[in-house]
Amino acid sequence: MTLTHCPLCIGLAVLSAVRFMAHCVMAVQLERSTAGQSTHPAMLLGTLFEL
Repeated sequence: MTLTHCPLCIGLAVLSAVRFMAHCVMAVQLERSTAGQSTHPAMLLGTLFEL
């Protein structure tokens, strides 16, 4: 059985892909917004990975 066996599974796969991309965009925006405050590389990585 493949992913395209029913419209519900196709919709869920598309929704999951959209949510994943939204999380990536938010992480990049968070990194960029804090990049102006501090230019130290450890601070930039810390905001993304919460170190």
